[in-house]
Amino acid sequence: MSLSFLAARPVPRWFWPLLLGLNFLLHLPFFALPPNANHSWRQCNTMAVARNFAEESMNILRPRVDRRGTTDGVTGMQFPAYEWTVAAAYQALGFHESLPRLINWLIFAAGVVACFGLVRALSGSAGLAAVAAWALAWSPELFYHSINALPDVLALSASLGGLYFFLCWYRGSGGATAYGAALLLTMLAGLTKLQYLAIGAPIAMLVLRDLWLRRLTVRRSAWLALFAALTVGVPLLWYAYALRLIQESGLADFGLELRPAESLGAGLKTLRDNLISDLPELLVGYSGAVLLGLGIVALVRGHYARRWWFWPLLAWAAVLLAYHLIELRQMDVHQYYMLPYLPLLALAVALGAAWLSQRGRRAVVLLAVLLVAQPVIAAFRIIPARWMKGAREVPAELFDPASRAALSSAVPDAALCVVGPDVSGCKYFYFLHKKGFGFSETAELTAPGSTYLADCIRQGARYLYTSDSTVINNPAAFPYLGRKIRRVGEFRVLELRVTQ
Repeated sequence: MSLSFLAARPVPRWFWPLLLGLNFLLHLPFFALPPNANHSWRQCNTMAVARNFAEESMNILRPRVDRRGTTDGVTGMQFPAYEWTVAAAYQALGFHESLPRLINWLIFAAGVVACFGLVRALSGSAGLAAVAAWALAWSPELFYHSINALPDVLALSASLGGLYFFLCWYRGSGGATAYGAALLLTMLAGLTKLQYLAIGAPIAMLVLRDLWLRRLTVRRSAWLALFAALTVGVPLLWYAYALRLIQESGLADFGLELRPAESLGAGLKTLRDNLISDLPELLVGYSGAVLLGLGIVALVRGHYARRWWFWPLLAWAAVLLAYHLIELRQMDVHQYYMLPYLPLLALAVALGAAWLSQRGRRAVVLLAVLLVAQPVIAAFRIIPARWMKGAREVPAELFDPASRAALSSAVPDAALCVVGPDVSGCKYFYFLHKKGFGFSETAELTAPGSTYLADCIRQGARYLYTSDSTVINNPAAFPYLGRKIRRVGEFRVLELRVTQ
């Protein structure tokens, strides 16, 4: 990819201890935190499914949520490999909220190593691969989610590993072991999050090129056909099954539908925010954005279109762009939906670093400053705002261990409860460790003519958890409310009155 001294240099022995050791140490003070800050609702849902596996059934085909009414909570979602792994850790080591974070960090670290291997396979340069791995590890968005209970990190790491092992097999090294690893990891990526099957685009381009040049044997073509059928077919079968589970249970906690922009104006605003805010601030960091810009310049001016990897990677980028436009409504606030872009962005950052390293001693000094700035920017962007300000997007009573325990222990564990108002439908349930019926807005209980509380009581609900005092002061709710059991901060726990 480059003739610079960066591309020619081996990776020093201190590189991996520095990269992974520093990343781990920066995260270490926050491993024990419960779900908190941005996208804490998704963390709560993920950890609730994991806890329910451990407490109820380890059948990976039947994931369960907490907001379940009188059902068993089984519903459709992405393939819960991460949640099941966390549940196995709970059963072996006991329930600790550090376990999902630690497991996710280990998966993240494996993805960084896979990124290094992939870029080295593409470029033949360990130095360039090291820069790409460095850029990936210090993406602020990934720095945040690398210890969050999100399956997206598993999908990202599996896709990187799947593409790396596929290239090893396709280019003649690794044999059956590489093929098997590529097959399993690519399937896992698609099962975990379907959009990560975008790595099929560069694979398809390589295969089509060799078909055109008549390089493929019948035997090799058969193995490729099997690879395509399984890596695409198995995830599609899973999602068809997941949609059926949602239809049967009526529990739609996990959205499995496409969400394009609601209007042209809203879509254009989201795209503008993605480009001028999310990309430089969260995806690559400000110093990485400088190298990304230089990498794009290098791609345009460096005649890279002649390289064997150019068109496959361009196809990958095109598929990701189409995905972005199809899911544009999600891209407004769900920046973790952009994690699939990070491998290509890290590669472009590495190209920018290679280009800069050829511009003399001062440019090399500037490059060193930009690379050193990446972990500093990631840490300062994420740690103070999301992990050091106490409860963020979670009620303080639930975030504090003592008050959380007081609320959770107020009623029997097996009792069905009405819980809210919680627009997420999962935060209150997760922290309280309860099952039952949720409500998003107080009006659902207190609006004239509302029968929601009566319906819940008729189905077996016996207690109410609420953080809104207007519920218990509203005449519409009076007939259904019994004695107050406990109050902690703004949260009240009341018995529900069983009426004939």
